[in-house]
Amino acid sequence: MGSIIKVDHLSYVYNPGMPNAVTALDDVSFEVEEGDFVGIIGATGSGKTTLASLLMRLVDVDEGRILVAGKDVRNYEKRALREKFGVVFQNDTIFEDSIYENVRMGRNLGREELEQALMYAQADEFAREKIETEGEMLDIRGANLSGGQKQRVLIARALAARPEILILDDSSSALDYRTDARLRKQLREHFQDTTTIMIAQRVSSVMHADHILVLEDGEMIGYGRHEDLLAGCQVYR
Repeated sequence: MGSIIKVDHLSYVYNPGMPNAVTALDDVSFEVEEGDFVGIIGATGSGKTTLASLLMRLVDVDEGRILVAGKDVRNYEKRALREKFGVVFQNDTIFEDSIYENVRMGRNLGREELEQALMYAQADEFAREKIETEGEMLDIRGANLSGGQKQRVLIARALAARPEILILDDSSSALDYRTDARLRKQLREHFQDTTTIMIAQRVSSVMHADHILVLEDGEMIGYGRHEDLLAGCQVYR
């Protein structure tokens, strides 16, 4: 094992040099070991999604650096970097296609891999029921799915290719607590080598993480285990 992600004095400003400039992240530093489960928690606007975008180089850092597998993300070819990630962002889209094609997303994945991904994402049962009763086609933007069902299909999409790094950006918010717990159990049991970053607003989703990063207004105000943060981080508590 070793450090798979190193965030080193990272800062990012929206609209730099403009009157409406906003500091999204300010001097954030932490390291993630390969295979760790890391939670990122904070209120809306605290910088959680911005951090995920910077990790994948959807935007570039203003100050500091991010290393993935020991290499600055700016030195990767973007496609090679993003192939390391499986990600579910809050605004990801379900397409007007079959459940399986929504999980496959044009990749060279067999039926067994797709069915496994649906199972790990806690989506296999409702997927079978939907295929038997309505057919397997999904409406555009997943209009014929509940919020929780849509999230589970998107999670299956992220899991299907067994990424090195999995980012789940508030992607279990519509799941009931039992399904959320089963999902986390599947990740623990079947994706031990995958580094998982779960961005959440509810503590129950991240309290069992190896480390939890607490953000407030772009600043890192806590990093540690649940018990340590309860004792030493007022915002987390």
